[in-house]
Amino acid sequence: MRLIILIAILLFAGLLSYQVHTHDQLRFNSLSDRIFHPFDTRLRYQIAPADPRFGLTQAEMIELTRQAADIWQQGTGKQLFIYDPKAQLQIKLVYDERQDNFNAFKKTQESLLQTKNNNQRVNDNLTASGDYLNRMYNNLLQRQSMLEAERQHLQQQRSSWSQIETAEGENRQRIEQQYQQLQEKSSRLNSEIQYFNKINDQFNLQINAHNQNIERYNLNVTLAKHRFPPREFHKGIFMGKEIQIYQFESKDDLRLTIAHELGHALGLSHHSDAKALMYPMLGEQNLQHFQLQPSDIALLASR
Repeated sequence: MRLIILIAILLFAGLLSYQVHTHDQLRFNSLSDRIFHPFDTRLRYQIAPADPRFGLTQAEMIELTRQAADIWQQGTGKQLFIYDPKAQLQIKLVYDERQDNFNAFKKTQESLLQTKNNNQRVNDNLTASGDYLNRMYNNLLQRQSMLEAERQHLQQQRSSWSQIETAEGENRQRIEQQYQQLQEKSSRLNSEIQYFNKINDQFNLQINAHNQNIERYNLNVTLAKHRFPPREFHKGIFMGKEIQIYQFESKDDLRLTIAHELGHALGLSHHSDAKALMYPMLGEQNLQHFQLQPSDIALLASR
């Protein structure tokens, strides 16, 4: 009887060892799961209560994790994961200074982008205003030159006819009338020049204010670079019995981060393919419509 029990124990231990040898992820299932589901090779996971500061409910986390698991199912044709609220492996959102810093970085980035766009709009408007003022200035110069030529011509005529006719003479009267009209034209032109000088002064004030805004923007960019230096952002970590996610930008980003950490739970290491799920940084991947890359599938096959 003892021999039979010993043989049964050895066979059972051998089965558990075989399970882990052929399906590495099963080591993260609880012993009871492996005992009561000896032929179920799916990795079971649960979702920890979501920190409200992330702005996600637990139901949303469950759905996003299901979608992350579906990435593996669609790429391999196998269901490798299953949600189980009593599972040993727990997926948890951990809110700490990393997400705070990332949120601050995003707000700063958005603010700088908005300022940059505003500066560009102001620059475009100032360029258009500058072109208009240049045309106006050239027109005033041209008219001023024409009036000066007309004045010199009338002055010559006045000098010539003053030697021929008296002040009451027909030609001298005509010249004086033209001279009076010239004076009126000059007066109107001077008013336009004064108006031009006024709006040109306002334009120069706007240019100075714009240049100050540009300097302020450049200073803020420099300060942001010092506050948020370029570095590799680790969004999550697989810790055997727990997957911690502590930084993400959007639901699409979070979904792929979870899928990446689930890959580690399958026993996969990182890959050098920048478009692969198992690349150490998320960047070039298609976040919204991601599909496993051949390099991901090759990693899974070579476990």
